[in-house]
Amino acid sequence: MGLRRALGLGLLLGVLSWAASGEWGPGRSHSLRYFDIAVSEPSPGVPELMIVGYLDGNLIVHYDSDMGRAVPRADWMEKNLDGDHWDTLTQLGQSQQQIVRGNMDRVRGRYNQSGSECGLGRALWRVYGCDILEDGSTRGFYQTAYDGQDFIDLDTNTMTLTATDTTARMSKRECEAGTGFEQLKHFLGDTCVEWLRKYVSYGRTVLERKEPPTVRVSGKEADGLLTLYCRAYGFYLRPIAVSWLKGGKVRDQETERGSVAPNSDGTYYTWASIEARPEEKDEYRCRVEHASLPEPRLFAWGEPGGLGHGERWTGLVTLPLLTALQGWVAKRGKKNKDYNMAPSEYQRQVWLQPLPSTGAISWL
Repeated sequence: MGLRRALGLGLLLGVLSWAASGEWGPGRSHSLRYFDIAVSEPSPGVPELMIVGYLDGNLIVHYDSDMGRAVPRADWMEKNLDGDHWDTLTQLGQSQQQIVRGNMDRVRGRYNQSGSECGLGRALWRVYGCDILEDGSTRGFYQTAYDGQDFIDLDTNTMTLTATDTTARMSKRECEAGTGFEQLKHFLGDTCVEWLRKYVSYGRTVLERKEPPTVRVSGKEADGLLTLYCRAYGFYLRPIAVSWLKGGKVRDQETERGSVAPNSDGTYYTWASIEARPEEKDEYRCRVEHASLPEPRLFAWGEPGGLGHGERWTGLVTLPLLTALQGWVAKRGKKNKDYNMAPSEYQRQVWLQPLPSTGAISWL
């Protein structure tokens, strides 16, 4: 696999990881997320623009400039939505593609940039969508980034824009002076919510399924310390609690945890580790709590059992542009304590312009 093709796959899989950071399921919020990535120097395997949509962390739609058409990524979406709806989504994608080219050049000029990053030029990232919360209320969000740095933030509580630097302030003024900002607010508050309700009704069987985790406990000894790992694979719904106990007592402060990340089949995996003295290893248990389990289960190192069908790894490609995107997303998450409920804290390079008749949300 060539570098560019690998990066294209990595970007898609990377987006998949961040799409799943909400707390969703029966009696919880529902969320519709669209993730856009555009590059200034497209090539085979790396389209100029890629858009993926997720419902409660489940991939439902894909568009890229190479295909030129929105396609379903969930059987129940394809079955329940007619051709007119897919034509609308296609028009949304095509409108972004038409706009992003000129706007990318404009922003690069404002930043006085002429070179490329890892052979791909510059990159614009955007996340937008809406939530239906447990109490029935709704909210939208829209945030963007340029080369992994914050640029323009839409505060969806006040529905105002915040700029991060001089160039961003220029973009903000252009956005607010046009009609695109009002159209964006209409999309987030009305169209998106309408689509979200429709999609949830069609996908309820999939969204409310429960798949139990497969759990593996392992250990690695180095420099007189034993690191115990507890890995949970192949579970759905996303919320899960993985804890380490010593002598029956939870040791949260000593536990290091990984994020709950998605697999390509719509299930999730996560891990938790703890350092222990080798001679005390028998005192440790991993406790796993999940909606699919009638009660919490305890697992010890050395107990019979394997990875089973649950070990599914996304296989992210670690390349400079993807690493930058990961770092930016992580930074945004640390800044906002509500990040898990609204995984959309992405800002820096997309302001709005007058939109085509489809009501598309345009880049820059």
